[in-house]
Amino acid sequence: MIERESELAELAAAFAESAAGGVRVVVLKGVVGTGKTALMEEFGGRARGAGARLLRASGAPTESSLSLGIVRQLLAGEVFDRDRAVVVRGLLDHQLLADAACDGVSRSRVLDGLATAVLELAEQSPVVIAIDDTQYLDAFSQDWLIYLIRRAGLARILIVLGWRDDDIEMSPSNSRLLCAELYQHAYLRLLLLAPLSSSGVAELMTERLPQSVSTELAAEAHQLTGGNLLLLHALLEDSWAAIRGDGPPTELNTGPEFERAVQLVLRRCDPVTLRVAGAISVIGEPSRFAFLDRLVGVASDRVAAATQILTRTGLVEAGRMRHPIMAGAVLNAFSATERSELSRRAADLLKACGADSLTIAEHFVASGRLDDPSAVLNLVEGAQQALEEGHSRRATELLRLAYQVDTDGRRRVEILALLLRAGWRDDLRASVGHLSELTEAMLSGRLRGRHATMPIIMLLIQGRVEDACSVLSRLAADVPPGSRPSWEFEMVRMWLANIYPGIFRRVAGESRTNGTPIMPPGAIGYRLLEHFQSSHHQGAPAERLVQADEALWQQPLTEINLLPLILALHTMMYAERLEEAEQRCRELTQTCLDLQAPTWRALFCAIAADIALRRGSLGVAASRAAAALELVPVAEWGVMAAEPLSTLLTAQTLQGKHDEAARTLALRVPDVMFETPFGLSYLLARGRHYVERGLAQVALDDFQAVADLLDQWGVAQTETLPWRTEMAAAHLQLGDHETAARYAREQLRRIGTDSHLRVRGRTMRLLAATRELHLRPPLLCEAVDVLHRSGDKFELATALAALRDTYTQLGDAGRARSVARKTNSIRQACFAEQPARRVDAPDVLEETEVDMLALSDAERRVAKFAAKGLTNREIASKLYLTTSTVEQHLTRIYRKLGVSSRVQLLSRLGPQPTPSHPALENASA
Repeated sequence: MIERESELAELAAAFAESAAGGVRVVVLKGVVGTGKTALMEEFGGRARGAGARLLRASGAPTESSLSLGIVRQLLAGEVFDRDRAVVVRGLLDHQLLADAACDGVSRSRVLDGLATAVLELAEQSPVVIAIDDTQYLDAFSQDWLIYLIRRAGLARILIVLGWRDDDIEMSPSNSRLLCAELYQHAYLRLLLLAPLSSSGVAELMTERLPQSVSTELAAEAHQLTGGNLLLLHALLEDSWAAIRGDGPPTELNTGPEFERAVQLVLRRCDPVTLRVAGAISVIGEPSRFAFLDRLVGVASDRVAAATQILTRTGLVEAGRMRHPIMAGAVLNAFSATERSELSRRAADLLKACGADSLTIAEHFVASGRLDDPSAVLNLVEGAQQALEEGHSRRATELLRLAYQVDTDGRRRVEILALLLRAGWRDDLRASVGHLSELTEAMLSGRLRGRHATMPIIMLLIQGRVEDACSVLSRLAADVPPGSRPSWEFEMVRMWLANIYPGIFRRVAGESRTNGTPIMPPGAIGYRLLEHFQSSHHQGAPAERLVQADEALWQQPLTEINLLPLILALHTMMYAERLEEAEQRCRELTQTCLDLQAPTWRALFCAIAADIALRRGSLGVAASRAAAALELVPVAEWGVMAAEPLSTLLTAQTLQGKHDEAARTLALRVPDVMFETPFGLSYLLARGRHYVERGLAQVALDDFQAVADLLDQWGVAQTETLPWRTEMAAAHLQLGDHETAARYAREQLRRIGTDSHLRVRGRTMRLLAATRELHLRPPLLCEAVDVLHRSGDKFELATALAALRDTYTQLGDAGRARSVARKTNSIRQACFAEQPARRVDAPDVLEETEVDMLALSDAERRVAKFAAKGLTNREIASKLYLTTSTVEQHLTRIYRKLGVSSRVQLLSRLGPQPTPSHPALENASA
């Protein structure tokens, strides 16, 4: 037997001593699942083999009131010769026992007669009396056993008592008197059986599984079971059942057998321990156990004792259930009414103790008592906490429940506003479903303050500008003249100013507030953004830039701070801090994955696409933009659809994929988008596409529209939208070199020499094309130098190609060949990351990005670890899932990616060296 050698040795020593003459008693104590019964059976077999007479019995709760029930089991069968058997049967006669219950003489006669029969048996051969579950010993059997021990003297009798050490609610008729008798004798041996250690579990696993597999699984098996043999055997049964084929299991599975084993352990515990197990399963966190006694309704010392028992059985570790399936199995042992009452009481106690709102709300939901007057408030507060912690889907579930049961009209509207806030993260379409109702509520004054913030922002994003302006005017009218504005109002004004700068000028003039709003901690990102942007625009020293960076990026990603972080990324891009912007984008995308916010992830994926485009990585830019549009369809982006569409259109155009670009152009976008900076980027991208297709005259209209709108908005001096450079390209194609040169020179004058290197380098290349052939090389060489510093590989390759062609036309073949070699090496890094790739050839990096983004968040996490080569068991351990859940995810992953094996999956996705988001893994150096 595993880890029971010392106990068997003690039993053997006790047997040898008793056989030599003298009664001995061994008590085996341990909780259920520690192998007491198996140990007694093993020793009983050895004793019988050594010539002993084995008398066996087992106690049970249902038989604890059956007079001499244990003794009947011990003396049943062919224990005695015929004459003695007749005597024993007479002593066990029901009528005699009935008389003995009320007659001391009859009782003494029965005790003495039965003890004498066993003592005479011991004269013939050693006797081993083995009683399992002695805690259920009936009172008469207890008296007989005490009587026998006192009379035994030098008789060759060994008494082995298996005692389950997990009952803290023992009945008056139990074995307390026997305990008192035993503990005063020196011949008593007390053996405490502990669960298997990790090495013991490993040894048992080796008996059931090949060593190569068992060694890997042993630690996990010990973690899941605590060394409880009952749980361990059930775990192995489920693992074998889960493979459904040949060969041993390579990973552990918790299934129905494991759940049944948990319930079997519970059934063998006393009622108090069972109630404590239910309370622990409901409460979950050890930090909340201070009121466990009130939840269970018993004294704290009994709760502590029950918790210790549950810990020894392996169900509980560090104050919580070892595995979620254990908590579920425990609660299934209660009726639905009992579970509801337990959850309701837990909610009340948690609230009284000041627990967090989400936990209280979860217990209200579990109780099913949503008709409670405080239910709605608790659900809403819990949802707000869930949002703050990044659990938007759980917040949505709680808010929908609150909306269903609430009858207060104003509060229902506020719940809808919170639903909009929660849904924006992961379901943009669903989040705008009640936008009209919310708009009406804001206009009527039923929804205001912080609850109105998100609906107004969503109106702006969805292009419902008139509604947004009407609401802003209504809210501004409610503010007393000259008063300090609310921070919510200022936040909305910032969204309006950045999305609709032209409209903002009109609306801003209507505001009668003055002063600076007091920003709460969660909204301080707006003030930090101002410091961040001013540091970049004013050419601050590096130390100040670092300080501004650290202050801003330490802010959490929330609905409030989303815009400041997006604008900060754009500021970094315009300042050509592309590597840093790339890294920040990676971090934010990973945060979105952690927050389960695919809508926000799509936003940052689109920004990452723009970064890749500015670095000349056309293939990466196109795949990232396409991935963003796969996460959120074009129709749901509102006016922000231009962000990924502009990048995708430009990348496709510069790759020469004009058919794909035409399909991108055919996607419907809202007209109001062209009143936003996003729309201007789209116009520039569309115009550049027209120029590349030889439609320069059409492109001029788009470029002029950009110029006119910037002028109308009063931001004509901005150089973030280089429309003059695009004008130069269009006029150059039309053969109007003079006009092209004028636009190019004006663009260069405005941007200076120390910033906007991408635009400067490209503009210089275009300006060179307007000059006579022999005057081009110096300007092209300068353009190459500028573009090399900018990091834009595509524009650098294009400038080098122009320089190569110029040298070729000038007859300088040597320089032309030298430049051509540089051009080819750079094109190798920008044209979809391959030098001479066919337009229709697949790009592994692009496919990997799109593949990963086609998966759900959970599937992506599993796929990432699978691509690292981890086993299902290892993946389950890292993600806190069951292996069966991992298998289900992999099945869906295989189906979506069109693969049929782990090898194909690794080949398709390639290695995954870091945990950052797949859409950002391909950024070129």
